[in-house]
Amino acid sequence: MLEVDLEAPDQKVGQTVAESCAPFGRVSSVKVHRNPSAFALVEMTTREQTSELAATYGGSAFGNCVLIHLQQKSA
Repeated sequence: MLEVDLEAPDQKVGQTVAESCAPFGRVSSVKVHRNPSAFALVEMTTREQTSELAATYGGSAFGNCVLIHLQQKSA
């Protein structure tokens, strides 16, 4: 799970998610979804990067994509 400011617009949340994932490798894309619960679908360039990212944030990997649940950042 990744903590972000869920009150921010999708573009800002996506940018924050991309910045958090960048240390694992090149982020190809980030898609933010808010319903039924907040999550980001992050596409990395390699499966190795994807696996490492999924393990770190407890997400589910699908090919080169990781589904990461998002949580409101504490104040």
